[in-house]
Amino acid sequence: MAPKPADGKKKTKKNPDKGYATYIHKVLKQVHPKGITISATAMEVVNALVEELENRVSNKAFELARFQKKSTLSAKHMQTATKVMFPREMGGLAISEGTKATTKFFA
Repeated sequence: MAPKPADGKKKTKKNPDKGYATYIHKVLKQVHPKGITISATAMEVVNALVEELENRVSNKAFELARFQKKSTLSAKHMQTATKVMFPREMGGLAISEGTKATTKFFA
């Protein structure tokens, strides 16, 4: 059993089941800085949509990696899966935004 903290309070863990709610709020603020809000029910729906898209794209990427007899999933697999799963313009935009975010994160 882990020792208790010095102040006698239990340590609380953050809820890992939040999903993408934080990020959806950030994007909403970027798109509508004046203060449009989203209800909890709508947030659940949008979060479920994003999670479903994530699952579909990652499953397609795994299929591509398996087809190439690779045991490691690479960024190239994810990009190709994105191109296959989304319409032409949307896939290209998604890849460029992902590349931009990755560059910003590692820079």
